[in-house]
Amino acid sequence: MNRFNVRKVAVLGAGVMGAQIAAHLVNVKVPVVLFDLPAKEGQKNGIVAKAIEGLKKLKPAPLGIPDDAALIEAANYEEHLPLLAECDLVIEAI
Repeated sequence: MNRFNVRKVAVLGAGVMGAQIAAHLVNVKVPVVLFDLPAKEGQKNGIVAKAIEGLKKLKPAPLGIPDDAALIEAANYEEHLPLLAECDLVIEAI
């Protein structure tokens, strides 16, 4: 039997659903590139960075181990679209 080996996932949309999908993926140690729009002010990945930090504060916690949030790479659609080529699976959560 052939199995689909997922080594890295892109999640498009860092809202509540997209961020929590990313959290569940890193719970099983699958690295994630979490995308959202570039922020209008501050760091361009500010929206995603805020979503990742928010995961650590939710109750019940979507992250089994809060330090696993480090497996989520912040990205924006303006600068990081080439990162999609590194992903085995793309999940749309916009």
